[in-house]
Amino acid sequence: MMPCTVTPVFEQFATSYDAATPIQSQVAEHLAQLIVHYHTGVTDICVVDVGCGTGKLTQAVMSKFLQNAALTSAQLYGVDTAASMLAIWQQRVAHLLSMPLSSTPVSSLPAPTMTLHSQALCANMADMALANQSADLVMSSFALHWTSPSVIAELGRIVKTKGQLHLAIPVAGSFYEVRLRFPKLPIFDFLPSHAWLAAIETLQQQRQGTLIYHTEQSFAFSYDNLKSLLKNLKQMGGAVSGKDSIDTATFRRYLQDQSPIGLDYQLLMIGLQL
Repeated sequence: MMPCTVTPVFEQFATSYDAATPIQSQVAEHLAQLIVHYHTGVTDICVVDVGCGTGKLTQAVMSKFLQNAALTSAQLYGVDTAASMLAIWQQRVAHLLSMPLSSTPVSSLPAPTMTLHSQALCANMADMALANQSADLVMSSFALHWTSPSVIAELGRIVKTKGQLHLAIPVAGSFYEVRLRFPKLPIFDFLPSHAWLAAIETLQQQRQGTLIYHTEQSFAFSYDNLKSLLKNLKQMGGAVSGKDSIDTATFRRYLQDQSPIGLDYQLLMIGLQL
């Protein structure tokens, strides 16, 4: 028997992660658009990116916020367990500091300035060293599926009253084409949407919050063949896992299939104001 398992090893694949994750980039951009839509007129903000990885979501959100002339200060926190990922997150944040603001000064008034502070926290997302109700915006994309819905309580703990929680979580229904064509290939068991929605509803009731939006959307990317897809999954640091092994003959037969294969994710998108 030949094992065919990829487990989360983000520490080793930080440098290849960005190039290997086009879908994650699409989702980060989509979630960022939702976030800034519900944060109009913000003057100062504390943002926590949970499971921030290399900073795709932080960059997508803050590059939009920085075009808002009203924003005068921001405190950014990136939370992840992989120090190598956090190092790239910090580089991205440093790049944000060099971005020009969009507003044009009127007559002789000085150009607007904005204060931006950041801190990388190497911590488990289920136990973050942040104070209760300390963040205006807590967000997470493509990270929570590595834990359980109980993490929602921890994320909600650090959201201020009238602050917001925005999430993009891969759920059951993901990897549909792979499952259909290669049924014996061990695949990560994504939780169904209702498991996450139940945790969100509990938090909403506890904090008397308001559900801003709740949608499910599919995002996909095509690869030349299964071998190419599996290589990509390995380079992103872990997206497929399995409790069982696949026999060598079956695995080799799968790899002989040279037809294109799509990698698809079903994403649960949630916005909650507390």
